[in-house]
Amino acid sequence: MAFAHTTVLRDPTAAAVAAGVRAALAVDRRGSPAGAVADCTLGGGGHSEALLLALHDLPEVSVVGLDRDPQALAAATVRLAGFGSRFRAVHGRFGDLPGLLPGALLGVVADLGVSSPQFDDADRGFSFRADGPLDMRMDPTRGPTAADLLDSVRLEDLADVLFQYGDIRRSIGTARIVLDEYSKGANTTARLAERLAARLDRSRSLHPATQVFQALRIWVNDEAAELERLLDDVPDRLAPGAALAVITFHSGEDRAVKHAFAQRARTDAFEVRERRGVVADGAEVAANVRARSARLRVLWRRTEFDLTRRSANIDDGENE
Repeated sequence: MAFAHTTVLRDPTAAAVAAGVRAALAVDRRGSPAGAVADCTLGGGGHSEALLLALHDLPEVSVVGLDRDPQALAAATVRLAGFGSRFRAVHGRFGDLPGLLPGALLGVVADLGVSSPQFDDADRGFSFRADGPLDMRMDPTRGPTAADLLDSVRLEDLADVLFQYGDIRRSIGTARIVLDEYSKGANTTARLAERLAARLDRSRSLHPATQVFQALRIWVNDEAAELERLLDDVPDRLAPGAALAVITFHSGEDRAVKHAFAQRARTDAFEVRERRGVVADGAEVAANVRARSARLRVLWRRTEFDLTRRSANIDDGENE
């Protein structure tokens, strides 16, 4: 299957990170960039492409794209081949960014969740719209599948997964249904979704299996821990003036990002300029329905000028 993905919030993300790159280079006037820009979730290469185009007048600035998925890496490498040495693809998790890309960072993008090609390929097991194996691994070359984990999980542990990652309130009862149906042979995506639909509340417009599948996917890929590592480690790696842009798709991710950025912004070193984040406009949602739940939040590392200005405002009794 071709790896074709419509990039969500492409323009505001590229604009924010590119502005951060220019601010960082304005601070560092030694004649060479302070580091590279990292696209932590390369996918089809849309954000990387937008950044390379936005920074076309700065050929010395490179973009390094990380992804777990070998198919995504291959597709993005082809798509971005025309940028030559300004782009490099790396196989890895975004939580491993500090080890994979040492040194200061001129900017970072993280577009969380599943790419459209992953979601649309039944063999990957992310969606129940077509029947496929209960896999759900973003990197299909390593790690346990969803089926592997369901084979050995305790009821209470699965309930915690459903509660934390799927926002499922009656998680013990739902976990019991999942394990019961799985043990009875509902061991593919469509079969499990069909059984869940028969036993769970169908009063909402959302398919009853949607939150279960979301929770299982986050669990399989350890996405919550990866995000925590990103939020803990990457801000301190930003060059002064640079930006960390994170796009989330569900409330749990967004809460984690909002909280982490707010904590950083309470110090002198960082700021958040758009407190509510940025969401897709009507035109983008109409063109790509998956953009409707996306939210972009950006954390900026202050420069010495920012700090001086902030100190003067505080001394004058002004509030940010």
